[in-house]
Amino acid sequence: MPEKLRLGLVGSGGWAGDFLVPAILSHESAALTAVCGRTRERAVPLAAKSGAAVYTDYQDMIDDAGLDAVVVATPEDLHHPVVMAALAAGLHVLCEKPLAYTAEQSGEMLAAAHRAGVKHMVQFTNRGLPHYRYVKQLLDDGYIGRPYHASFTWATGWGPAAEVNPYNWPCDARRSTGAVGELGAHIFDLARWYFGEVVCVSASLKTFVPHDGPDGQPMETANDSACVLLDFASGAHATVHVGSPSIIGPGLRQSGQVAVLSGSEGTLETRGDPWTDPPVSEIVGIRRGATAAEILTIPTASYAGTDPNDVFAVFRRQSIGPRLFIDAILQDRSITPSFFDGHQVQRIVEAAMTSQRTGEAQAP
Repeated sequence: MPEKLRLGLVGSGGWAGDFLVPAILSHESAALTAVCGRTRERAVPLAAKSGAAVYTDYQDMIDDAGLDAVVVATPEDLHHPVVMAALAAGLHVLCEKPLAYTAEQSGEMLAAAHRAGVKHMVQFTNRGLPHYRYVKQLLDDGYIGRPYHASFTWATGWGPAAEVNPYNWPCDARRSTGAVGELGAHIFDLARWYFGEVVCVSASLKTFVPHDGPDGQPMETANDSACVLLDFASGAHATVHVGSPSIIGPGLRQSGQVAVLSGSEGTLETRGDPWTDPPVSEIVGIRRGATAAEILTIPTASYAGTDPNDVFAVFRRQSIGPRLFIDAILQDRSITPSFFDGHQVQRIVEAAMTSQRTGEAQAP
C-alpha cells in the first residue's frame, strides 16, 4: 500500500465538488490523484483542488492513473459500466446512489465486487448525518419497541412546478428511474436500516411536470412523484412518498425529510433537512405510559466538534461517507452500506416501477 491511498473520481457535477472532494481531501491518508469529467473544462476545477491529473475517458483513467480506488459520481445510467471497469481492474469502489439503473445491473456489480475481493460502498448520505444516526440509536435501544408502522415523506422543490422545464438528466426516463430512484433510494435505504428487509412493494408513480430533451424537444419524462407501500419481513409496514415538483419554502412545517415511526412501546416523529439555512433537525417521541411527548436532542458528541449548522462538516471529520470508505480499505474491514445494500434498494425501486406498470404488488 502506498504512503497515501490514491483515489480517482469519475464525475464532475456539483455534488462531487461540494461534498465528495472535500471529504476525500480531509483524510490525511488519502490523495485525490485523478479526476475524470465529461469535458476537461468541467474536470479541471475539481482536479486543481489537489493537483490531480485530468481525464475525459474513465477507462484511460483506470488504466493509466495508478489508482487504488475509484469514486463514481456520474448519472445513474453510467454507474454500471464505470463500476464494472473499475472492478475488472481490481480497484476498490465507492458509488453514488442509486447503485445502478436496473436491479440486474446492481446484481452484476455486487457479484463482480465479490469476485474481485475489493471494498465496495454506496454513498447513502443519510446514514452519516447525526440526525438519522441518533434515530437509529433510539430504535436500537428499544424506544418504540417492536416496529409496527411508519411513514416517510420527502417533498422537494428540485423540479420546479412549471408547465415545461428544460432538460435535466434525472428527469430523463432513458437515463434515470426518476423520483422513485433519485429520492426514493435514500428513503428506502433509511427504511431498511430502521425496520429491516422489505418483502413486498406496491406503488403509484406519477409525472406531473414534463421536461424537454437535450435537443429542446419534448421527451419521455421520468416520474417526479412516487407513493410506495412497503411490507417488511418483520411484519411491519410503511408508506413512502417522495416528490420533486413541490412548492416549498421557509415556514412550512412538513418540508424536508419527515418520518413517523411507531411500535409497541412508543412513537418517534422526526424532521430533517440539511439543505436549509439553518438546517432542520427535529426529533420528538413519546413512550408507553408517558403523558406527553419529549424533545430528543442529538448528543453533542455526534457532531465531533463541528458546527451543527454545517451539517455536512461531520463528513470531513468522522469515519463516515468517503472517509469510512478510505478507512475500510486502509484497515481492511467491512463497510456498510455496501453494494449489497445498494442492490437491495435497487430491487425495491424496480419493484415499485413494476407495480406501477402492472397494478400489482411485487416482491423485490
